[in-house]
Amino acid sequence: MNTEQNNLYFEFSSVAKNELAAYLKTLDIESIKDPNVFLPIDESKIPHFKKDVERIRQIVEGPQKFLITKKVEALSLLEARYTTWALATMLGQPIVQNDLGHQVISIYDRDRSNTMAKGARYHQTREGGTIHTDNVNTPEVWEYLLFGCVAEGHVGGENILVNGLELYNELKTKYPDVLKILETQFTWECRGVNDSTYLSPIITYTKTGEPIFRHLRPYMESAHNKTNNPLSVEQIYALDCLDALCESAEFQTRVKVKSGEVFVSLDYQSLHGRSCFSDALDTINIVDYLNGKKGKLKRTLDRLWIRKNPINQ
Repeated sequence: MNTEQNNLYFEFSSVAKNELAAYLKTLDIESIKDPNVFLPIDESKIPHFKKDVERIRQIVEGPQKFLITKKVEALSLLEARYTTWALATMLGQPIVQNDLGHQVISIYDRDRSNTMAKGARYHQTREGGTIHTDNVNTPEVWEYLLFGCVAEGHVGGENILVNGLELYNELKTKYPDVLKILETQFTWECRGVNDSTYLSPIITYTKTGEPIFRHLRPYMESAHNKTNNPLSVEQIYALDCLDALCESAEFQTRVKVKSGEVFVSLDYQSLHGRSCFSDALDTINIVDYLNGKKGKLKRTLDRLWIRKNPINQ
């Protein structure tokens, strides 16, 4: 699927944008110097914004599975980060993403010379990676993935999006042998959260029979090695086929999320990746920026994982 660009973008209503901008002016946003910490949002102060959030929920839970919200032009860079935070907290409960208890993770290249081959985490490098879901670090499935773009890179950094329903239909129709293998147990690790491992298929199903994807091949391969449980030839074959489909242009939508925009997806039914990128020379990181250092920001995104509130189930 190549989602039409016009359908991919969501614009908040004028009243919602004005309401949000006015409300954020009442918060002492500049007092927060830690990029992992946000002030609480009072939903009652921005009811029209909340109404738009429910429209976003309906879209990503429908056939499209992902969208990008347009920038609210009236907001400063720091205020724009709160578009992501407000969206996330209204969609559900932000969940902890690491052993430090952070609910928001800043994605940026920590060191140009570091690579995943040297042990760096994907979100801390400038490298591209495999097409994946983020629903892999815990056994429990959560719903929404958000990336709020704080600053764009100098070169590259294209976002690669894949609709999981279309991928599943291709597997079911043309590669049922692969699908059968993907429905069997694989070993996963709770990387970044704790040192444990767990078992889960790559594809399971909701109560209504819709597919739930769990896919991040490097983490899964690492878990199999860690537990002395090598992947079988059949499992490797199924993974190779799945990755080949994910890399096929016919299933991909490619777009570069810009500063102030927010990517929102139903993570377990959409997969994503990125092309490699480069920051300009002498750029600064978000921590230094929040603490008063002047300069151009590195490519930076705020990442949130959201579990749906019971009232929205």
